[in-house]
Amino acid sequence: MKEGAELAIVTGANAGIGKEVTAGLMESGCHVIMACRRLDRCEEAREELGQRQLPGSCECSRLDLGDFASVRQFAAATRQRVQHDRHPIDILINNAGVIGVPPVKGVDQQLRINHLGPFLLTRLLTPALAPKARIVNVASRAHKQGSLQIKNGKIQGTPSHWYLQYARSKLCNVLHVLELQRRFMAEGTRVTAHAVSPGRVYTNIFDNLPPLARTLLKPLASVLFQTPKQGASTVLYAARAPELEGRSVLYLHNMREARASELAQDPDLARSLWDASSAAVGWGPEDEGP
Repeated sequence: MKEGAELAIVTGANAGIGKEVTAGLMESGCHVIMACRRLDRCEEAREELGQRQLPGSCECSRLDLGDFASVRQFAAATRQRVQHDRHPIDILINNAGVIGVPPVKGVDQQLRINHLGPFLLTRLLTPALAPKARIVNVASRAHKQGSLQIKNGKIQGTPSHWYLQYARSKLCNVLHVLELQRRFMAEGTRVTAHAVSPGRVYTNIFDNLPPLARTLLKPLASVLFQTPKQGASTVLYAARAPELEGRSVLYLHNMREARASELAQDPDLARSLWDASSAAVGWGPEDEGP
């Protein structure tokens, strides 16, 4: 990591939007920790990015957002590094996500990987953030079709259709940002958080769809959807644009501020989701930062 470089973390950085976001951050001189479940694929992406001869740098680190122990291990190592190097995290981009992954033993994997893992990661890394750090949750316009019920401090049920499961997880991404903004404002910090819709982008996320949906959608997506590089532009805008510094913009789409769904703007629901998510990931006193 070069002297004076900003430190960024990008989850799911080995392919698609994540790899292009990493490239964009490296283009601006950042050192990027590419946090990925598959280290072999991450190393392939790192080597490919190295061939682009960008000003910044990158490295790989294992992170499985569906495994809370893995999230805690990654966060602990990162916080130790920050303390040792005296260089806090400037940018945290929660990009990794899945669609079409079926529940496992009744557990909604889309909710677990798309929201609960990133929620835990963000909360664990908050003490290691720079004073003006930015957090970006890669959400989707699908959040507008999402619904969420919380009862007795727990997120209720699992939607019957894979797309509605995905939409709920993306709604949670935006609500997570809403509550982060409220907490940062109450604490008087200058850390900002944004939820971003990159638009319709053709990536390998479709590989997990049910066979019929995959067969129908992939040929159309390859022609009609944006490239990963195009999709990365709004994510990079949220992470780097000077005009967003210190501003609590909840939701961006196609490089512009946009209106999130009514549910995504409900502060009471956002607070309830925070508490229910904390319970779901097993948050305890040992997780609190210094």
